[in-house]
Amino acid sequence: MHFLIAYDIADPRRLRRVARRLERHALRCQKSVFVFDGTGEDLQAVLEELKPLLDLAEDIVQAWRLAKGEPASGVVRGSPANIRPASTVLHASGNHFVKDRES
Repeated sequence: MHFLIAYDIADPRRLRRVARRLERHALRCQKSVFVFDGTGEDLQAVLEELKPLLDLAEDIVQAWRLAKGEPASGVVRGSPANIRPASTVLHASGNHFVKDRES
């Protein structure tokens, strides 16, 4: 299986450590985005290997299986941003995200 792994690391030192560790296991396709080939268990092992390098209150590493039917939230370590707004309005002045109404 193929997985997309992305990270957002607040501290430059931690960022370098996470990037070097991921480069051992996955193919970098952007500065903070990698493609990983392996099983779900292999992915969990890589994420657990990264966990001690993170400040879970500030950093995040996320992974998504590249296949139909997978949830957009993927596998997460840390505090993710909302990647699933209720809707998006595309306009010449820029993109506008509409939040869900609170119940």
